[in-house]
Amino acid sequence: MEKFGVFETVRIEDGETTFLPYHYERIKKSAFVLDIPFTISYEMFERKLKGIDSKGLKLVKFALFEDGSYAVSERVCIVPESVSLLADNCIKRKRDFLSEFKTLSIYDSLFALSKAKKKGFDEVLLTDVNGFISESAFANIFFVKRGVFFTPSLETGCLPGTRRKIVIEILKRMGVPIVEGFFKMDFSETADEVFLTSAKYDVISVRRIGNKSLKSEGTSWVDRLKVVMAGFKIKK
Repeated sequence: MEKFGVFETVRIEDGETTFLPYHYERIKKSAFVLDIPFTISYEMFERKLKGIDSKGLKLVKFALFEDGSYAVSERVCIVPESVSLLADNCIKRKRDFLSEFKTLSIYDSLFALSKAKKKGFDEVLLTDVNGFISESAFANIFFVKRGVFFTPSLETGCLPGTRRKIVIEILKRMGVPIVEGFFKMDFSETADEVFLTSAKYDVISVRRIGNKSLKSEGTSWVDRLKVVMAGFKIKK
């Protein structure tokens, strides 16, 4: 029988962990709420992740199991310039007790992503049980319209991702309006720009949703956010 547990995927850039405090606080909170033994200090958590040979760009997964044991693994991280999304309702998100935690049960996301890839897309855009946009299989999504940012509410069952939180913090510091709400699939059709956020991508432009191509003129918000994020991603 497979063990229950939670995990964090941390982006490693040339041996340096990025945004580690966000990941540590989330897994610490998850362990506390779900009653999973977790006695690892921040310093030890960092050593466990950096102890792997991680030159170049890699993703390190820290899996914490229900009995307090853990496992660390890594994989090479390859990030494209942009991604295409299949709008699909084969899997529907919903807000419940476990939706805010990054649990090891990800088969639904893997199935949805596999379906999208078989149709020639990079990722899949999922809705909640009420038909509102929630997230992609493994990333959060943002829309930009006339200088205002929009992202699905956590009430849609999307994961409170580390980069989602960071981007929202950055926008608020910059005084840029950000709305967390409920949006139907056609909301994306009038967006000036759409992008995903995750440990793998940091931030990445969406070039196409279904058959609709998306284009942004001039310097995109993705480019601006990458610059800002790079300035403090390794700082504690």
